Amino acid sequence: MLTQYLVSVSQYFSRTTICTEVNMNINNGGLIILHILNTEDIKDREIFIIGDVHGCLDELNELLHLAKTELKGKLLLPIFVGDLANKGPHNVLTISRIRAMNGYSVRGNHDEAVLKQCLSRQERADYIVPDKYKWTTELVADDIRFLQELPYTIHIPSKNSVIVHGGLVPGTPLEEQDYTNFITMRSLFKDGETLTASANRLIGKPWASMWEGPEHVYFGHDAARKLQQYSYATGLDSGCLYGNWLTGIFLDSQRMIHVKAKKVYVTPE
Repeated sequence: MLTQYLVSVSQYFSRTTICTEVNMNINNGGLIILHILNTEDIKDREIFIIGDVHGCLDELNELLHLAKTELKGKLLLPIFVGDLANKGPHNVLTISRIRAMNGYSVRGNHDEAVLKQCLSRQERADYIVPDKYKWTTELVADDIRFLQELPYTIHIPSKNSVIVHGGLVPGTPLEEQDYTNFITMRSLFKDGETLTASANRLIGKPWASMWEGPEHVYFGHDAARKLQQYSYATGLDSGCLYGNWLTGIFLDSQRMIHVKAKKVYVTPE
């Protein structure tokens, strides 16, 4: 069973409210806030959560090969924490590869930026794509539809787990969160008695260090802090794009696999 919480197309890039109408037609341009993954969706597959890929296709293929080898014939269910492409060496091919898998992904800030470029081109004949996004003109309709349908969060009740790209504010129900935070936040700071999210890692503390469950959250988006491991949160962006590692974790066993980047694709700022 799939439960979807959507935002209307008129609110596509305006994040002031969240509406929670269930099972709306996502092909009309709605945003999926929550995708609930139940046991009938998982079946007998082993869940393997993968960090930010950023178009590093060679490393992704190697990571998947190692994961499947460890399973010794058991089926793999890959789930990505977002930022599937952009800035990397094989962006278009990576999206196509992931789309072809029978897996899942949440939406990252780069996925949303790519989608915005694609939609802007569709809506305006005179739109000029910035140089850093020229590669997006090679995406086909199925790729764009795939990005449109990426949810902001995935909840796996049977595993007491949540996947998000950026983060969650502790103490705030999922349906009441500002969903900009799902793709941008890295830190939390106190504004009086209120916990406030920030994309700036130099402000406050890592949000995951303040997350007290009960769900365990798997996330990405914070390559500067690399692998993060807390009691109720695991950060899997280990900076493959920047010459470090691509990381995946088996949800049940908590065993991690790391693949070293082939090169430094982007120099960290």
